[in-house]
Amino acid sequence: MISRRVFLGGAAAAAAAGKAFLAEHGFWDYTTPGAGGMEAYGRDDYAWLLDDMAEAGMNSLLVCPRWFTTGYRSRLPYLDQLSSNKVIASGNELLRWTLEEARRRKIKTWLSAFVCGFEPGAYGQTPYRTVEVPVEGGPLLRIGLYDIDTPGLEERAVEIFDELVGEFPMVDALDVELEDSGIERPHRVPLYEKWAKENGRPPFAQLGRPLNPRLYDIPAWRDFNTHRRIQILRQIEKAVRARGFRGSLAMICETANSRFSITQEVNFEEFRAQLPHWIAVTYEYDKWRHRYGVMDLSIATPKQYGVTVYYLPRGVMTWGRWPLPITLEESWRMDLEDVETFQPNGLWWFGSGGNNEGLHVSRKRLREAGYADGRQARRALLARVKGLRPG
Repeated sequence: MISRRVFLGGAAAAAAAGKAFLAEHGFWDYTTPGAGGMEAYGRDDYAWLLDDMAEAGMNSLLVCPRWFTTGYRSRLPYLDQLSSNKVIASGNELLRWTLEEARRRKIKTWLSAFVCGFEPGAYGQTPYRTVEVPVEGGPLLRIGLYDIDTPGLEERAVEIFDELVGEFPMVDALDVELEDSGIERPHRVPLYEKWAKENGRPPFAQLGRPLNPRLYDIPAWRDFNTHRRIQILRQIEKAVRARGFRGSLAMICETANSRFSITQEVNFEEFRAQLPHWIAVTYEYDKWRHRYGVMDLSIATPKQYGVTVYYLPRGVMTWGRWPLPITLEESWRMDLEDVETFQPNGLWWFGSGGNNEGLHVSRKRLREAGYADGRQARRALLARVKGLRPG
């Protein structure tokens, strides 16, 4: 493991001088069924969250109303719509109220959507993998994952963000999630071959296999996926700008942290060259594994190429094998050290304190971690991060 002393330099000096380096600091959470996030929040829960954030000096809130499942009222026929979801039941008024209340407290608001997962029957295409999302008090949803070149995916991605801007015109910024879309599929081979020929890259037959960006770092395949993502991002931007949206835009750039490797699915240099005004969102939840290598790839590397980078660490989150090898408190401590050291441009804590059973946060696991409920865990985290004040 690399010594932390190697990286301290200017970051430690800035911290010692009391200089704020974060443009934004806040929470990232989901209104979608089965997530274990905000989907169980009522108006009081949102108000308590916003008050807690304002008291801690936070200035940014990102809400994901579209993950594997859908947590907003949509007119799009391929998006699942559970009437038990609080935002859907309100006809989106609950989320609109929350966004307005956040802005009233001078908290910047973001909406994010994952656009590569749908119920297969509603989508009408064959997924490369299916995941199960149990919903507390509801059905077990089976969601298909689709690669970036699945017919219709680009059009659906554009439609979702166009609809979000129409439904929530008060939102300040948007984030696009294209995770797990870069896998090898037969229909992608001709597209790669055409791109490779035009860009002087090796033919498909010469690439290492399998082509799974989460497991293997194959530069030509990563660059091809980056190229395809950029094309989709441009179409999304065109659509939302046509609606009058003028806010910030971001995309998740996934790091993969496996037992013996660290990989990044996006070519940051090309991302910066083609979309210099877009923000890259990177993350790391397993602080016990490859800690500084992942920090380098998640924060130092994109900054090296001039990319504005927002970092997404584990907040009130119990996702992963349980119990975790370290406590939530130890994970928070390590992330605070690393944020001070590497200085991302923005910071969202994943998980604002869910109070039900879900994939991201489990009420039962929170109690096992020593917290009576999600808000108690959130306030414990906020007590530790109050020194991180955005500039």
